Amino acid sequence: MKKILLYVIAIPVGLIASMLLPAYFSKVFEWFIFFDVIREFLDNYFLKFISGWIAVGVTASIVPKFKITFGVIMLVFSIIASYYMSSKGDVFNYLFVIGGIVALILVGTVYSKLNEDE
Repeated sequence: MKKILLYVIAIPVGLIASMLLPAYFSKVFEWFIFFDVIREFLDNYFLKFISGWIAVGVTASIVPKFKITFGVIMLVFSIIASYYMSSKGDVFNYLFVIGGIVALILVGTVYSKLNEDE
């Protein structure tokens, strides 16, 4: 029962974490970083990359098995969301997608090394 619950909550937790944590980091940056140029850089580039990383990485780390499958599902959701936002007039959020790809690669390499040890 516990493993089924992990599979059920993995994608919503990944989505919520990818929205809330960067918003929290943005507020922390506003409080501690006084230079507007650095703060804008972190908001525009770093947090978008980290959001994609969190969306895929958190989802893949929650599930006990099928980490790559759930990571790919979240990456597809990220690409769909970025395409949808670009079709509505915003720019394509390539950093969000790149962050998800990097997280998927790292989850895949760590997961494959864990399977080699067993």
